[in-house]
Amino acid sequence: MKTGIKAIATAVTIAALGAFCSSALAADKIVLKAGHDSPETVPVAKGLAKWAELVKERTNGAVEIKVYNNGTAGSASDYAVNCQLGTLDIGAVNQSVMTSFIPDIAAIDIPYLITSYENADKLFANNGPLTQYYTNEINKAGINLVNMDVWEVGFREFSNSVRPVKHPADIKGIKLRVMDSKIHQGFWRALGADPVPMSWGEAYTALQQKAIDGVENAISVLYGNNINEVNKYLAMTDHNYSSIFMIMSEKSWKKLSPEQQKIVQDAAREAGAYEREEQRRQAKEAVDGLAKRGMEVTTVDKEEMKAAVADFLKEQKAEYPEIAKVIDEVEGAR
Repeated sequence: MKTGIKAIATAVTIAALGAFCSSALAADKIVLKAGHDSPETVPVAKGLAKWAELVKERTNGAVEIKVYNNGTAGSASDYAVNCQLGTLDIGAVNQSVMTSFIPDIAAIDIPYLITSYENADKLFANNGPLTQYYTNEINKAGINLVNMDVWEVGFREFSNSVRPVKHPADIKGIKLRVMDSKIHQGFWRALGADPVPMSWGEAYTALQQKAIDGVENAISVLYGNNINEVNKYLAMTDHNYSSIFMIMSEKSWKKLSPEQQKIVQDAAREAGAYEREEQRRQAKEAVDGLAKRGMEVTTVDKEEMKAAVADFLKEQKAEYPEIAKVIDEVEGAR
C-alpha cells in the first residue's frame, strides 16, 4: 500500500515539475509584434512571414514574430514612433516616413538616382553599402530604434484617368496623389503636374470621387489595389526606387540574448533576399495583369524624363553629396 502511495506521489511530483517547466518556458518566450500596412499577399508581408518562420525555427520557438498586416497594428505613419515608445516591436517603415527621423534617407527618394534592380542590389542587398550606412546612422542616432535590414518596394510607376503618358509633356496638368515628401512633390511640379499629398489609404476613394486624376506607386501595389478600376492609363516611368526599412524597438532588441539577436538579424537579411525575389516576380506579374484587365500600358523614356527635370535633380543631389557619391560609384558617374 505504501509503495502504491509513494508511486502516486512520485507521479504527481513529476507532473507538477513538468507543468512548472512548461510554464517557465512559456514565461521566457519572447513574442515580437510586427506591423505592416498592406495585405498578406504583397512582397513585404510575405517577407515578414518568412522572417517569422526562420526566427521561430532557429530559436526553437523561444522567439516568435507575430505579423499584423493591413494596418491592424496601427497607422503605417506611426510605426516608427510606436517602436520608439516600445508599444510596437517591429515596423515596416517606408523610406519617406523614415526621413522624419533620419533626414538624409530622403536621398533615396531622388528620382532616377537609382536606375536598375542590378544597381539596387549592389547598394542594399546582402548588407550593401547603403544598408550599412543607414543602419549605422539609425542605430547610433539615439532614437530608440534598431534597423534590421532594408527591403524592397520596387520602382514606382504612374497611373491616371486623363490620357496615356508617353512623354514628360503628357503629365502636365494631371492631379495626382503623392506621399508627403518635398522631393516627390517637387519632382511632379517640375513636370507640370499638380501633386496632392495624402495617405495611400485615401487615394482610391479620391480617384473614385474624381478629386485626383492619378497616383504613383510600386507596380505590385497598384496591381494589388486594383488600380485598373479607377485609372485607365499606366505609364512605366520607373521614376523612383522605393525601399522599406525593417526597424525594431531598441527596448525589444535588448530583451533578446546576444545569440537571439544574431538569429533575428541574420534571419531578417535572409528574409529580405526572399522578399526581393518575390517583389520582382510580382512586379512582372502586375504589369501583365493590369494590361489584361484593360489598362493601356505605355513606356516613358527615362533619359527624356531626366532631361525634363534636370535642374531639380541637380539641386537634390547637391543636398546629399556623400550618399550621391556612393550611388554614383555604382551607377557610373553622371
